[in-house]
Amino acid sequence: MPIVKRFAPPANLPDFNSIPGQLEAWHKAVSNWFDIAIHEGESRVKPGRFQFYNPARFDPGGVVIEQAIMWNAFPKELLRKFGRERALREADTLWTLDRYYTDFHNMPVDRRRYPELFKTFFRPQNEYCEWHVDRDSRTNAILRVTFTSEPPELWYALFGSSLPGDKNKFPGNRHLALRRYQKLASPMASEADLIAPRDIRAPDTRYAVQGEYNVYNKWNTTRGIVHLTAPPNALTAEIRLGADATILRRNAAGRWLVEPGALICCARYGGPDRNSDPTIGAAVNALARQGADVTLKNPVGLYMDHIDLSGWELPDKRSIAECVRIVRGRPKMIERMVVEVPPERGLTVSDITIGGVPISYGGQIAECITVKLVSIANMQNPPTCNYPIRCDGCCCLDPHHPTALVTSVSVKKALPAGRYKAFVNQGAAELPAHLVRRDRFTETSQTIPATPSSDSSLRRRTV
Repeated sequence: MPIVKRFAPPANLPDFNSIPGQLEAWHKAVSNWFDIAIHEGESRVKPGRFQFYNPARFDPGGVVIEQAIMWNAFPKELLRKFGRERALREADTLWTLDRYYTDFHNMPVDRRRYPELFKTFFRPQNEYCEWHVDRDSRTNAILRVTFTSEPPELWYALFGSSLPGDKNKFPGNRHLALRRYQKLASPMASEADLIAPRDIRAPDTRYAVQGEYNVYNKWNTTRGIVHLTAPPNALTAEIRLGADATILRRNAAGRWLVEPGALICCARYGGPDRNSDPTIGAAVNALARQGADVTLKNPVGLYMDHIDLSGWELPDKRSIAECVRIVRGRPKMIERMVVEVPPERGLTVSDITIGGVPISYGGQIAECITVKLVSIANMQNPPTCNYPIRCDGCCCLDPHHPTALVTSVSVKKALPAGRYKAFVNQGAAELPAHLVRRDRFTETSQTIPATPSSDSSLRRRTV
């Protein structure tokens, strides 16, 4: 029997309630995203069993443990690349999409082939939490900072568009989507503003389809914020990361990889320099190593868990808490939050100090925000796990910039010139003695499930 009868929108947001068929369409889409991740993962763990499951199709039983996986909202990639002072400036600045490839992945982009990338803006805030800063045009003082963790998939669905390359269909309601934009971003927003005037293509994907919903419309980039824009910040990416992280990994010496950085570089899921992806991957992988079946809690979403106001102060010495307002979601499941001093107090966000330092950038507030997802682990007795497989990739170090990792490259390719392999003989742990045997094909070791479960993949696909 399934555990989840219907996948709900993130934080149970009510936007779909008045649209006929929308809640069911959302449920089918989320279930399908789980199925795709499971299908792709199952092919990697034969022999053995895949330990990520779709709760709308399968109940693995066992003792259930709920685990919140948390990380800081400020983009660690920017910190490692630029240092804190410049990272604060960069985080508040919109980038063009070509920089996502050149700055984060060291991949030059052909301007003639992908011209739209050079004039399409996104926020380089890739920890599943993004923000927009509104300043006084005369004094440059910060009037408000708006934060969001709402996934773009929610807004594709509300607009009635399919994700580029995705087959899921949503009834949607463009008029309702526009009303939400007018409330959250600006009364001046129009339906035409939300539609992509042309395709936005990249080397590995398509970000927008002409005539359909445009994630990068001006009211979600240059003129305001409604939902996440950074390419990695997506609900589908969260599901895929959770699934990939249940696959156990081993190094050339046959040891389990357990350290977050070494593990993510080996498996090539997500960004190794982020706070979020290595943390998510390591936490889920640890559950899988214990023999648990793993999934994501319904409603599936990325959330701001809380904001730490310790050390915050205003000159009038009055309450800081009234400067923080949850707009969408609820405590522990915050999807939209505004930091703004009530007008009657005659002060601005720039008058707030954190640890005695005035707020000059939205990123200083992001440093006080904790983001999370919630996983569900079904602990089995006896515990069984998949066979650890070899690495798909490795991360590199640039000796001229040793504070950041170069995104993982395939083990089938030579390292870039002048780069060195990271995590050599690091991040591993010995396999338990009762789970080790000599691999008959190689001289390395691999894990054997304590109790084989060859029919698990079949049961997972049974409604």
